Amino acid sequence: MIVTGTNPPSPETAFPFPHRDGLGPLPEFAFLRRELPCARIRLPSGDPAWLVTRYADVRTVLADPRFSRERATRGKQSPRMARVTTLPDSILAADPPIHTRLRRLVAPAFTVRRAEALRQDVARLVESLLDGLAAAEQPADLVPLFTRPLPLAVICDLLGTPRDHGDQLDAWCDALRNLTAVPDAAVSEAVEEMTDYLAGLIAAKRRHPGNDVLSVLISARDDADRLTHDELISFSLVLLAGGYGTTADRLAGMLHLLLDEPARYQRLRNAPDTIPRSVEELLRYAQTNVQANLRVVTEDLELAGVTLRAGDAVMAINSSANHDETVFDAPDQLLLDRTRNPHLAFGHGVHHCVGAQLARVQLQEALAGLCRRFPALRAAASPVWKTGLKTRAPRTLPVTW
Repeated sequence: MIVTGTNPPSPETAFPFPHRDGLGPLPEFAFLRRELPCARIRLPSGDPAWLVTRYADVRTVLADPRFSRERATRGKQSPRMARVTTLPDSILAADPPIHTRLRRLVAPAFTVRRAEALRQDVARLVESLLDGLAAAEQPADLVPLFTRPLPLAVICDLLGTPRDHGDQLDAWCDALRNLTAVPDAAVSEAVEEMTDYLAGLIAAKRRHPGNDVLSVLISARDDADRLTHDELISFSLVLLAGGYGTTADRLAGMLHLLLDEPARYQRLRNAPDTIPRSVEELLRYAQTNVQANLRVVTEDLELAGVTLRAGDAVMAINSSANHDETVFDAPDQLLLDRTRNPHLAFGHGVHHCVGAQLARVQLQEALAGLCRRFPALRAAASPVWKTGLKTRAPRTLPVTW
């Protein structure tokens, strides 16, 4: 374990670091940014890797084509976080030009204009969920009543899939982000179950196509031959898990941060016009991701004073970059009025999150609706936290008003 005193880490520090409840800055990352910005670690799989923590270096890894995602996901010898089946046909596992082809298929559904066009629909959905929250017995848990069903409904409507499978999708999404919470066999089983589920949805959508993203992807597979069957399944899985699970966790985490210090929530309640800027700061501050997708170096190169060899695995931590002292003033403070905020919460380079703007719309409308309808909202108890996953997020969020 890395400590923040004078002793340096061991040559291969076990990673990820021990779990901490909450979303505050991790001292291990601060130590590494200061002392070992490119540090040797050992992953749960047993594979060695380099951990990159400074802002400029993280951007380099995410944007430089010499750091390959495909090389980190293809073949039995590829380094990986855990010894479980990956999705080698996923857009998340591809480099250009394959990644370019796949992203071009789905990008039109997630443009800024399309996301803004959905804002009124998202706002109406928020109001409907808040009606249900208002009728709930207090204390109420925001996770099942609000932070989970909102992004679930949005992504299901966009993809053209049913909304009523939330509990099962939640379990699958957690399994896909597993590090140590469940055995590898359970992760493989979840991937297989989700694949079968999506195959059934695709078959039904073929019989009754609609004006939705899944129908467009099916058409690209069947009519234009721009997707293989495995790519279609993996694409659908990534969009469903990423568009739902990630946004749900981020929303729950934001609300925890706001309610943990009531003055923060009061600030938004009294100045709702500051919500968009506040969302960006909450995205930057929250140490949601405790790991990132691996990449493999394709040729010898220098990074942060370290010589990386072709074949080395590298992990660049966005959430550490978002606390880099050379980029952000007072990085370990949550400043809702922060103006300069070039955070990397949605990534960087070709793998920048395609659904970033849609996520922003949901987060903004969710906070605006809560502040308007529940001005006295406050935490009723400490949350229970998810553990053993690639992300940190509240599993429960008890509130009263």
